[in-house]
Parts: sequence; C-alpha cells; structure tokens
Amino acid sequence: MCSAAYLTRMAVKSTGLKNGVAGTKPQPSVLSLAASYSSMSSVANASNRFGWPWWHHRPPRSTSATPIYQLTDRLHDGHTACVRADEIAMTISAWLAELGVHSPLAEDLAHAVRTGDWPAAHAIGEHLSVDVTVAP
Repeated sequence: MCSAAYLTRMAVKSTGLKNGVAGTKPQPSVLSLAASYSSMSSVANASNRFGWPWWHHRPPRSTSATPIYQLTDRLHDGHTACVRADEIAMTISAWLAELGVHSPLAEDLAHAVRTGDWPAAHAIGEHLSVDVTVAP
C-alpha cells in the first residue's frame, strides 16, 4: 500500500522537477491525483489507469432476460429458428409464404406465446404444423 507522501515524491520525480521547484507550475500527474484519495480508494483504483472503481469494468447485468423460443416447421425438414416472442409471427409468416399461404393464425400463435397461454399456443401450432418450445 502506497502512502500519500510516496505518491507525491513519485509525482515530483515523474515531472522531472528538482526539489519540486521550477519556473512554471507543474501539471498534476496521475500519481499526485491518486494521492488525494483516501487510502481505501487508492487500493481500489491501484490497477485502474482511469481512476474508476472496479465495478465499472463489468458489463451491465440485464434485470429481465428476454426469452428465446425455438420454432420447428414440421412441413419442411430442417426448418428451425430461435427467435424472440416479437419475431414469431414474422418467421412463421415467412415459412407459410414459401408454401404460398397466408394465415392470421401466425399472429394468434405469437400472441398466445407472449401471454404464456401454452394450451392455445400448442393448439394453434397444430393447425400451422409448427412446434414452439422455450429454447434451451
């Protein structure tokens, strides 16, 4: 742990001043600024060149995770997609458009999944030949 006096001496040494005296006023260095902090904050900021607390290096945590759903088209082999709830209707409509079909049931399925009405979601999925599950 570095004392304030040591940090001040290092600041004077890094600016090249003899006995801390010169004709111009020296600019404060990072070390002299660190000496103005308490001993506890200088420990927390010791390896941080910006002087930020250690918790600023972590990415922000999401308070609510957006669920991802896996859609499986039973009419086309290999058609699966992992999408958010607001992308379900668009994905299913695109699959139906490949077959030349348009159905409002795609929106109904998306609404049932968003509201958590799984019996309705599975019933509508049966009509559209689509399986919807929560992605692992």
